[in-house]
Amino acid sequence: MLTFAITTTTKLAGISLHKDNKILGEIKIEVSRTHSTTILDQIEGLFAWTGEKLDNVGNVLVSIGPGSFTGVRIAISVVKGMFYGRNVNFYQVNELDALAYQAFYSLDSNFLSQNSGSDENSKIEIYSMIDSGKEKIYCAAYEAEASEEKLRQVGDYEVIKLEKLLEKLDNKNKKIVIIGDAGINYKEKIAGTLKNRALFLADDRMKISTATFMQMFLNNILEKSDIFQLKPDYLEKSQAERDKK
Repeated sequence: MLTFAITTTTKLAGISLHKDNKILGEIKIEVSRTHSTTILDQIEGLFAWTGEKLDNVGNVLVSIGPGSFTGVRIAISVVKGMFYGRNVNFYQVNELDALAYQAFYSLDSNFLSQNSGSDENSKIEIYSMIDSGKEKIYCAAYEAEASEEKLRQVGDYEVIKLEKLLEKLDNKNKKIVIIGDAGINYKEKIAGTLKNRALFLADDRMKISTATFMQMFLNNILEKSDIFQLKPDYLEKSQAERDKK
C-alpha cells in the first residue's frame, strides 16, 4: 500500500510517495506566486519516476495549514479531485505541528541533553514559525526533552507580529529551537533579540518536508479525516472576509 503526502501551504510545495516505511520519491518546488500551475505536473512526474500507480495509494496525508490562503486550498482541492470515490484513508496535518516534529526528529538525545537547563528549565522549547508576510507570523510552541518520544504543545496556535513574538520569547529563560520559513526570513532579527538562546536548524531542515508527515503517520500522531471533513485551517479570516465587515 502506498502513502501519498502533499503540502502547498507556503511558497515551498512538497509531495512525496511512500511504501510501508520507505520513501520512494519526494519533490520540493519553491515558487514566487501560486502552486496551481505546477503541482499537477509534479504529481504526475512523481508517479512516473517511481513507477507507481495512483490506484495503489491507500493513505493520503495533506497539510490543512496555516499558511497562504490560496496555497492551503490548493492541496486540499487536489487530493479531493484525485481521490474522490477511491478507497483511501485521509489524514490531516497541521503544518505548525509538522514543523515542530521535524525539528524534534532532527535533534538527537545528545543535543537535547546538552542544550537543556536544569529543574523547571530542563525542557527545550521548539517554536514553529510560518511567515505570512510583512513580519506577521503563524506560530506555536512545543516542549520536548531527551526522554520523551512525543512533543507537548504549550499554548495555542496564534497569529502574531514578529515584534510582539520576540518580546514574548525574550522573557523565556531557556533555549529555543526555531523552525519554519519565518526563522529563515527573520533570522537576523530573532538572533539579535534572543542571542545564543536561539537555536536554528540547518537551512535545509528549516522548511517543511512531507517526509515528516510520514514519520508522524508511522508514529500514530496524525488525525484521521475523510474527503468531506478536510478543510483549511487558516487561523485567521481572509482579506475578503474582513472586507465584508
